[in-house]
Amino acid sequence: MSLPNSPSATASQLLDLYLSLQGFGLVGPADLQVLGIELEQLRNLEMRVPVRWAVHLWERAASRGAPPEIGLLVGQRRGLHTRGPVAHLAAQSATLGEAVELFRRYIPVMSEGESLRVEALGTRIRVHFLFHAPLLGHAVACEHSLSSALCWARQLTAVRLVPQAVGFRHAPLAAPAIYRQVFGVAARFGEDADYLELLASDLQLPVPSANDYLKGLMQQRVSAMQAQLPAQHSLRARVLQQIEHGLPSGELSVAGVARRLGISRQTLHRHLRAEQCSFSGLLAEVRRNYALQRLAQPGCRVEQLSRELGFAEPSAFYKAFKGWFGVSPRAYQVDRDA
Repeated sequence: MSLPNSPSATASQLLDLYLSLQGFGLVGPADLQVLGIELEQLRNLEMRVPVRWAVHLWERAASRGAPPEIGLLVGQRRGLHTRGPVAHLAAQSATLGEAVELFRRYIPVMSEGESLRVEALGTRIRVHFLFHAPLLGHAVACEHSLSSALCWARQLTAVRLVPQAVGFRHAPLAAPAIYRQVFGVAARFGEDADYLELLASDLQLPVPSANDYLKGLMQQRVSAMQAQLPAQHSLRARVLQQIEHGLPSGELSVAGVARRLGISRQTLHRHLRAEQCSFSGLLAEVRRNYALQRLAQPGCRVEQLSRELGFAEPSAFYKAFKGWFGVSPRAYQVDRDA
């Protein structure tokens, strides 16, 4: 179902999103028909579908008056019957910490639009949520992922976990009380990363459904699925992810990306040429995608967006944006809102 170089996800992800949005009366069968797929096909939970189909459903929901907190609300409606292979694997873990590690390792099988990074902070653990195009800069999808992850953790442990902190890069989409209701704590906005912070001791919580034998079988299956993903063999995809990861810190140089990938700049350039692309082209692709996602969000300031994209001056961003789309960022915002 997915196209070459198009990030994919398991059908379980799309099915879960569709059923949840349908429950709010925001999408219906016609929205799947536009994509050329039917509901019954999605019940093949391991089938691969493009990540951009999820963006299509979010856009359809927004066009029908979805509330600003829709990502948070949908994340709290995770269904057991739509669990994909990675979620089934994590459910066999002995502890929450093991489940988090399995999600971190195999999340490309679940969705190539996301990845996780786990950071130890003394008595706390910060789980960073990293998003890739077409989810990069998509605030609703980001809120859905963090809300969904907490919902999963509570389901896995049968404990109503409350994070120590919750952070988002974007500005708030809904009232503060809604974030507190979902997460149990006040959310922070304008952060350098999207994250959930838990106590390190929370990771020792047992998972009642743990089963070592089933875990072994599922891990073999999920490992085989991951090995078949085109992105696992594509330097282009890995470079795109490194550029996306570097946006918050501004680490966008070819030398820095090559170093993080453990190869020389010359090797990086040579392999990208073999894949018929270039580093500068991939950097522009990431910036274009992120700019369009952010400019679609209420209250997005062009000067702030310029800094987020790593431009030294807003004028450089204006020039680049006009070269990409033929209009200035402000004109794009006006046309979109008209």
